[in-house]
Amino acid sequence: MFPTHGGVYFFLLLIQVASCARQFQHPEDLPGVEYDFITIGGGNAGAVVASRLGENNNFNILVIEAGPSNLDVFESEVPGLSHNIGFGTRVDWNYSTTPQIHVNDKVSSYGRAMMLGGCSSHNEMAYTRGSRDDYDRWASVTGDDNLSWNKILPYILKAEKWSGPNDPNLSEENHFNPSVHGSNGKIGVSAPYYPHPFNDLLFEATKDLDEEFPFLLDLNDGRPIGIGWGQATVARGFRSSSATGYLAHTGDNVHVLLNTRVTRILPTNNRTNDIHDKKGIDLRQVEFATGPEGPRFTLRAKKDLILSGGMINTPQILLNSGIGPKGELDALGIQPLIDNPSVGKNFSDQVSITITFSTNLTVTDFNVTDALAEWNQSHIGRLALPQHLSPLGWVRFPATANLFKNDSPDPTAGPNSPHIEFFFGGISSQNDSTGIGNPPPITTTTPNIQITDMFNRDMDGTVIGNISFTMIVVDLHPVSRGSITLASSSAFDAPLIDPNLLGSPSDTAILLEGIRSSHRLFLSSTFSNSIFGPITPPPSNGVLTDDTIVEFIKNNSTPFGHGVGSCSMAPHGAAWGVVDPEFRVRGARGLRIVDASVIPFVVSGHTQAATYAIAEWASDVIKRS
Repeated sequence: MFPTHGGVYFFLLLIQVASCARQFQHPEDLPGVEYDFITIGGGNAGAVVASRLGENNNFNILVIEAGPSNLDVFESEVPGLSHNIGFGTRVDWNYSTTPQIHVNDKVSSYGRAMMLGGCSSHNEMAYTRGSRDDYDRWASVTGDDNLSWNKILPYILKAEKWSGPNDPNLSEENHFNPSVHGSNGKIGVSAPYYPHPFNDLLFEATKDLDEEFPFLLDLNDGRPIGIGWGQATVARGFRSSSATGYLAHTGDNVHVLLNTRVTRILPTNNRTNDIHDKKGIDLRQVEFATGPEGPRFTLRAKKDLILSGGMINTPQILLNSGIGPKGELDALGIQPLIDNPSVGKNFSDQVSITITFSTNLTVTDFNVTDALAEWNQSHIGRLALPQHLSPLGWVRFPATANLFKNDSPDPTAGPNSPHIEFFFGGISSQNDSTGIGNPPPITTTTPNIQITDMFNRDMDGTVIGNISFTMIVVDLHPVSRGSITLASSSAFDAPLIDPNLLGSPSDTAILLEGIRSSHRLFLSSTFSNSIFGPITPPPSNGVLTDDTIVEFIKNNSTPFGHGVGSCSMAPHGAAWGVVDPEFRVRGARGLRIVDASVIPFVVSGHTQAATYAIAEWASDVIKRS
């Protein structure tokens, strides 16, 4: 971990410590007050709910967080250091998927933040709401019109505070539409970017190829189709998270217990006879510990327990508590309290595939030491913004696209929703690290994709090195559904995470069409002097066939880390689902779930903005009740 550099940063840190929720490092440090609400998880949603409920000074709220405070992690403040706190670090759960049978048994890392603020303290900060269709479908599926776009939009805006340019020398003109953004919320949002020739070429292509890649002024206007400037949860050169935006501004009636794992939710006062209560089991008691061998502590919420562990930990906690499919619980020796076959099912995550092109564009690498010095002094420069290239691309395929020719249904929520996202990574020097040597110029032409050249060459055609442009093609609306299940009855063992990647042929077809689309963009005349052809998927003798692309997809696809649905919301009285539209767990009293696990379908983009909106709406629902 980096030390806390910079006098200004340290001054801001002192202000934040003075104003934030009271933090405790061990259960025995708690002051012994009775809590009206206990929030399990201090991530994107949990921090929002705790903060909003804490606005009522008559309530005492406790947040139980498995990881440390964000205040202890310098990198969580600096946008450009996000890669230093991801998978493989002490502030990540360091999960992996089960072997994915449709991806050649590939096991993928599955990063999830274990720190205050959750993934909002550790993600790539992309701020995308999705399409208006996504929310309208959610409202239709759950039978609750309050979740429709027109009614949830005020809650999206309630969370957001547009923060202007991070660097006063870089204008935001034509980078966003001010009329669709909020200015009084808790989460700072901006359109951070750095000048690069790639940006100019990309937006030039929106003029030449406007039918497939139109210019998109604002990707958060409810119809994210086209190419536009990315937006991020960055304000004044700092990361904005649920910890810095919400918990940092609560009163002392909000307490946070850190480094503590919730092991189970228990019937209140262990009254197992409540199992037969027609109103549901009273589940307002929580059990927690600091380690697998340590003592167990319990607390009871006077009003509600609010489970906000995220799409992995929330179903895990429910299952460990005896809430889930009875057969699975019996097999692990866990006493069933509520037999609900939906817990941990319907898990859905976007499918991504990384591809690369040969290019002569300027590399995006930079000197981190120099950039850190600049950030410490003025909070501008390359570390004051996310490290990927600034624009984002969103493509919706026409009804005539190949993937629909076999009467495959459209997996999106409607005509305002894209099928594919283009996430532009960076441009790096490879120094001919492909190991392929010095191949002859490519002259083959075929009815398949035609490649000009994948290497940079001097005047006589000799390969002089290779610079690669990396991007990710994302299937935004996977048809496949996976699951979260228990590996053992121990709350300290990682669960089994199975996104079931490419479980439906439609998902492979969408990624195939997405890669074709990327080639139509980057092998166009606009890029003819700067991008020379794909490195991966690898062409053979100048030809890149569908079969080659599909084989590449089936060997290299990974989850994009935007999972939802593992504790889906369903209409009142439905035979499926885990929570009702008031976020209450079926068959229980005093227990609600507020996080991305309740979303039945993933939105058309990254999930943090939608999660903030859910949490804001849920906070009002809980207050009203």
